[in-house]
Amino acid sequence: MLLRTFLGFILLSSALASPASELFREASFYLEFYYYGPSAVRPQDLVAKYQKQLEQRCAPQAETCPVEVARPLIAEMVRELGDGHSYYLSPERFARAEATFAGTPDPTPLYGFSYQPEGNALLVTEVLAGGAAQAAGLLPGDRILSANGQPVGEIQQQLSGSSLRLELARGPAAGERRLEARLERRLMPNLALPYLYAPSGAPRGVWILRIPQFETYKQVAPRVHALVQQAQAQGATALLVDLRNNGGGEETECVAAAGAFVGDFQLTMQSHLGASPLGYRGGATVGNDPRDPRGYTLPNPARWNGKLAVLVNRRSASCAELFAYVVQRAGAGLVVGERTAGLSNTATDFFPLLDHSAIAITYVRTTDGEGQPLPEAITPDVEARDDLSAWASTGLDPVVARALEALNLR
Repeated sequence: MLLRTFLGFILLSSALASPASELFREASFYLEFYYYGPSAVRPQDLVAKYQKQLEQRCAPQAETCPVEVARPLIAEMVRELGDGHSYYLSPERFARAEATFAGTPDPTPLYGFSYQPEGNALLVTEVLAGGAAQAAGLLPGDRILSANGQPVGEIQQQLSGSSLRLELARGPAAGERRLEARLERRLMPNLALPYLYAPSGAPRGVWILRIPQFETYKQVAPRVHALVQQAQAQGATALLVDLRNNGGGEETECVAAAGAFVGDFQLTMQSHLGASPLGYRGGATVGNDPRDPRGYTLPNPARWNGKLAVLVNRRSASCAELFAYVVQRAGAGLVVGERTAGLSNTATDFFPLLDHSAIAITYVRTTDGEGQPLPEAITPDVEARDDLSAWASTGLDPVVARALEALNLR
């Protein structure tokens, strides 16, 4: 889970302090003061260890030692915590994260789909909402057989052009359909927002609500609620919420999105600074970061009451795990797939540094209504291996197939 708060940090510098030592001092302060994660390693011990290394590396340059010397040491120091929620972000990576959070990445010419080579085809694994691929009708699970009439081994060369003609196979291999799709590259922000589609080969009334990330503030959850309403209007009787490879994001987004399926709920977030509620009530988010307890009200909240399965894999992490936990705890649906990454019971925050890089620090522990920590990872109600090779060779997504079976929809 990702908390969003920014603090200014004023350093009282000595006359001989170098840019590298100033950067390291700032990062060390944040780490020592705010870290509240499960690591058995004390941040103070790490700071002392890496301070010595910095002094050795900066000795030849003294007060002119540049920030570039400190950056890898800060990254390694945070990595040594062994906490997946704590890490270093370079200035470029932090800028990209900020753009995604704000929903304003630079527009890029895109076709808008991701793929994975499998056998003699390319398996479409993701479709960008609002992109050229979605407009052309591509679906996750489609197998690309050729691009502009050329074998898929030449796909990179074909993707460099402004248009793309794809030959596709769709549906179970035994009765697959051959289709052609024409894509025109379009200029658009590269934001992986939720989208809705009817999976090939599934019974009528089954829809997949794909949520690739929870990072984009005030855009993910409202879109989830709108798509739930769209599914209801189209006569959906079952929803499969696909959180596979969703690495998490904003608490406001995952809790508000979960509210569409479970209604009101509340958890607690505990930090060094105190406790704060986290949840959903009456169409509004409740609480958030103890330092920044903001929330918002959804303009048109939805409530799903049909059959439900949440699809997860070992790369479903953080806020995606929290979503799955809330659904599982409420008994609102089944969690199907693989055991998740193991970051469900803590949350992180970005702390910007003076060189425009940042460190993400585990700052909060999440507990249930009785004060008990959430499980580290989510164990599925129904296990299913997320096997792309099997999906490509059979035309059947094994996790989707297992979810349909568990919901008595096959």
